[in-house]
Amino acid sequence: MSTEKTTTTFLATTDLSSSNSFGLVDKEANVELSITVGINSDDYGWFELYDTKTGGDRWYADGGLWFDNKTLTDYDGVYALPIQIIEKLEQMGYNADYAK
Repeated sequence: MSTEKTTTTFLATTDLSSSNSFGLVDKEANVELSITVGINSDDYGWFELYDTKTGGDRWYADGGLWFDNKTLTDYDGVYALPIQIIEKLEQMGYNADYAK
């Protein structure tokens, strides 16, 4: 079974924060994000998100998504996969329980 390449982009509004080993570095409420989720093959996809206000100068992330039989098995690029990406994957027919 071969997955067709698919890319979808949508807007979402969320609160964001950034931290490191010293603690909270930055936070902002009600950030509008442009989020793109792409599926390249049966076992690999990707995501990119950035704030629309600064075009990604303030908030930006991207990463990979790995699948086995339409089940998310791994991701990288962020500590926790944003719920908006998890929900989009589920709408696309993927099981994203691994990231919840």
